[in-house]
Amino acid sequence: MKRILITSAVVLAAALLFLGTVNTPPALAQKYVMRRFRQPKDVPPAVKQSLDDKVSEDAGPYLDKEEEKKNSGKPYTDFVPKFEYLPNYGPGGELSTVSVKLGGAEYDPKSKTTTKGAATGKLKYLVFSYSRQGSKWVPLSQPKWESQDLGKEAGQEMTKHQQIGDRNKAIIAKQQEKKRSLAAALQKKFGN
Repeated sequence: MKRILITSAVVLAAALLFLGTVNTPPALAQKYVMRRFRQPKDVPPAVKQSLDDKVSEDAGPYLDKEEEKKNSGKPYTDFVPKFEYLPNYGPGGELSTVSVKLGGAEYDPKSKTTTKGAATGKLKYLVFSYSRQGSKWVPLSQPKWESQDLGKEAGQEMTKHQQIGDRNKAIIAKQQEKKRSLAAALQKKFGN
């Protein structure tokens, strides 16, 4: 009786083990499909260039408006000259739509603590959405603003970093001016 019970337990354990391996092929199939049909995370370089041109053209009025805000003493966004691409792929792996983010920190130019003003602690993004139609990019809608408030402490930290950057730029400008003066003096002395 014990022998039959032990044998039954072993057979049952083997059957459960065997059933566990039966579920493996769908998992392997899923991995194969994901590897085979996974979409690239980035936009291809040739497509990226044409999209860069389109976004640069469309972003112009928004950049001008932020410059006007700065000149009139209102808080403005200092955009980083770099685009972030968020591609969406349709059936068959074709690039169907792309969202493009252009972002930067918000500064208050009334404060003269840096050349840009004092950072407010907010990050702002302008998001453009495009659809590819043939060889052209067509806007899907008007650009949308997104913002992220990092808080006052983050603004103070960003302002400190900007002050360091301003100081470093001033040092580099002085060094370049010294080099130009020295080159002019040597040119004058040796007359070439």
